[in-house]
Amino acid sequence: MPALEFRSVDARFRVLVPGATVRRLLHLCRSSGRRETGGILVGRYSAGLDCARVGAASGPPKDSVRGPSSFQRGMKGLQAWLERRWASRGDHYLGEWHFHPYAPPVPSDTDLQQLGRIARTADYRCPEPILLIVGGDPAGKWSVSVHIVPSGQPAVPLQRLQDPAEPG
Repeated sequence: MPALEFRSVDARFRVLVPGATVRRLLHLCRSSGRRETGGILVGRYSAGLDCARVGAASGPPKDSVRGPSSFQRGMKGLQAWLERRWASRGDHYLGEWHFHPYAPPVPSDTDLQQLGRIARTADYRCPEPILLIVGGDPAGKWSVSVHIVPSGQPAVPLQRLQDPAEPG
């Protein structure tokens, strides 16, 4: 599976999701059936700080609450997972992801408000969190949306670029 690359219209923000991470996201979505699921995204920023490179996506923590049209991400086990990713790869928290089963990947007001709170919360150390949503049928026709939510600013939708080059 090829990598997915997204960029804001003004080219200020870019997000690269490697093919292996896309496969993992689709697997987690298929496993969830008709219930929403989600987790967090970790990775690194480019030297110019203009591109977030997603290194991995967590699955839903065990204490998450999942329904057909709602998802509340839990916390159980996330801190240990983040610490392992930091120690082994230097990955940082980049943002959140979730699945809209058999629906478009359009963020709700609640999604955007949550990311706005994350952007303003010093503990996350992430002033511009990513919101990635997988929508549709993960075993068939699916799509992905990506937004950046800068602290104190409206969400910035990113457009998918065609056939990005995956970094080495």
